[in-house]
Amino acid sequence: MTAENNDLIEVGTVIEAYGIRGALKIRPFSNDPVALLAAKEIWLSGVRLPEMKDFSVYKAKEHSGTVILELVGLTDREIALSFKSAVVLVPRSKFPVLEDNEYYWADLMGAQVHNQQNELIGIVKEIVDNSAQTVLIVSEDEKKQHLIPFVESFIIEVDLESTPKKISVDWQKDW
Repeated sequence: MTAENNDLIEVGTVIEAYGIRGALKIRPFSNDPVALLAAKEIWLSGVRLPEMKDFSVYKAKEHSGTVILELVGLTDREIALSFKSAVVLVPRSKFPVLEDNEYYWADLMGAQVHNQQNELIGIVKEIVDNSAQTVLIVSEDEKKQHLIPFVESFIIEVDLESTPKKISVDWQKDW
């Protein structure tokens, strides 16, 4: 298996071994971990790993807000425990195709956010889900952040094809 490092996207973290056969319990970075569940191959990277390690996925399932991954060749609980805290990466090219007006968080990161007056509000630095909605954390500078709900009433347009990526919002700079 090969993947370009620039094609790999972080999708979760190993939090524990699961069961006695060496499955991994993953905390996904998204409430809808569709890319992780659909992955046929993953990479693990972390402090305890001298280099990134790739695996074929035998089975993936959701379990109480986590994802359980059974990996080909990983059949020992003790070895699975050694991957605790590792980051799970999936090739972006293997993500499922989205419908119109659906976006992967990784694609929104770094986008410039402009309001209707074409003022630069800032850059998307982080995205969080607070159970009620997804929120863009947009940094204007080191001291000023805007928390903009990623909902239809505030998001006018998302243009990921432009350079730089751009999100138009119904938001004021002084909010």
